[in-house]
Amino acid sequence: MTGELAADADGRITGLRVNVLADHGAFNSHAQPSKWPAGMFSIVTGSYDIPAAHVSVDGVYTNKAPGGVAYRCSFRVTEASYLIERMIDVLAAKLGMDPAELRLKNFIKAEQFPYQSVLGWEYDSGDYTTALKKAMAAVGYEDLRKEQAEKRARGELMGIGVVTFTEIVGAGPSRNCDILGIGMFDSCEIRVHPTGTATARLGTKSQGQGHETTYAQIIATELGLSSDDITIEEGDTDTAPYGLGTYGSRSTPVAGAAAARAARAIRNKAQMIAAYMLEVHDDDLEWDVDRFQVKGLPEKTVTMKEVAMAAYSNIPEGMQHGLETVDYYDPPNFTFPFGAYICVVDIDKETGEAKVRRFYALDDCGTRINPMIIEGQVHGGLTEAFAISMGQEIVFDEIGNVLGASLQDYFLPTAVETPTWETDFTVTPSPHHPIGAKGVGESPNVGGVSAFSNAIIDAFAHLGVTHMQMPHTAWRVWQTAHEKGVDRA
Repeated sequence: MTGELAADADGRITGLRVNVLADHGAFNSHAQPSKWPAGMFSIVTGSYDIPAAHVSVDGVYTNKAPGGVAYRCSFRVTEASYLIERMIDVLAAKLGMDPAELRLKNFIKAEQFPYQSVLGWEYDSGDYTTALKKAMAAVGYEDLRKEQAEKRARGELMGIGVVTFTEIVGAGPSRNCDILGIGMFDSCEIRVHPTGTATARLGTKSQGQGHETTYAQIIATELGLSSDDITIEEGDTDTAPYGLGTYGSRSTPVAGAAAARAARAIRNKAQMIAAYMLEVHDDDLEWDVDRFQVKGLPEKTVTMKEVAMAAYSNIPEGMQHGLETVDYYDPPNFTFPFGAYICVVDIDKETGEAKVRRFYALDDCGTRINPMIIEGQVHGGLTEAFAISMGQEIVFDEIGNVLGASLQDYFLPTAVETPTWETDFTVTPSPHHPIGAKGVGESPNVGGVSAFSNAIIDAFAHLGVTHMQMPHTAWRVWQTAHEKGVDRA
């Protein structure tokens, strides 16, 4: 990947040009939406208000594994974010500006949303300035820069990596996305039983993300039932409704939306039954957590569980029995989660070993459904980003043979190597999603890889270094230290 940024002397970015040579492996996996053979790489303008941009991607076939299959972020979003975040740091160095200051100067402003990017995407919502300022305050950014200056004066290596990424998730709107002609929308089927319990079936499949908890909470909130009384069934092709599966942080933005809309449809029917039970018009009722009550007469109520029983025994004339529905959700747009990450590293100049002293990750995934599940997703994504940026590499010889014989030759971080993560958040709901949620599973990988790289390279920035090849193994880092003579200082 190569890129060029144009900017004025004050640091205002005026243009972006990118050229990419994409390794597609031995054959296409067809994991990409048909309309986007280069994936979502056009998110490369990131969080910045760039008025002009051009991107060119050339795909090549090699003897490697099929291209387009993600490790933890679909459709080349991590690569796009890495490129723009590295370029922002290089531009800051050329202008003699602080990397955080340059970002703040070029952010898309909160009042510009929904924002039409120059490469064709409509960002749904965002507040990048608030996120970065919160991150800078949390880590004591100014003090870190002062400490770095003092360490540099003593010949020590300390790096501070700043990243403010925007991701595109929630594939996808059928007007944008299909796989070989098949629309990438999703659906949810919900049936409320006479006992007040419910079963929901979806076309996604949890891979450890905790869908069973998240979907149950969405439905429980909409229907006033206990999440313990809601059974989630996923991935059974004999029974599941239409869906395109789990990847690309699409489960909550698409299937979760279908779940919320299906639950609301059931609640609308339940309101008519409740009105019949209370002998009022359904417009005279209001919803209160888990029951319907007559407006102005809060003592006249009927719970959702009572309505569930009545749906099978006591309904208005002309209405069908039961409480069940299927909702097919074709999203009007993608969702655009974002974040602000700051990584601090100390490097042993004699060995090249880099110690991650601190990693602060602020994510904004819109409405937060279950904070513990979000934190687990962020921890997992950051750990994979750490692995990618600091050690993972498949090495080939000159004729294309893989030199790594097993996973013992491949960096899989354990609790021993993995840093401590500090997580935080802001909440900027998506205006077009039924509950405002955006998705979060891949965000930490998107922002984390460049955060580590920016920190490592920043440790050498005062020596004129603007690029270091990933992964940042101790050997590679030491080579840079040796070339600059700091290992002998």
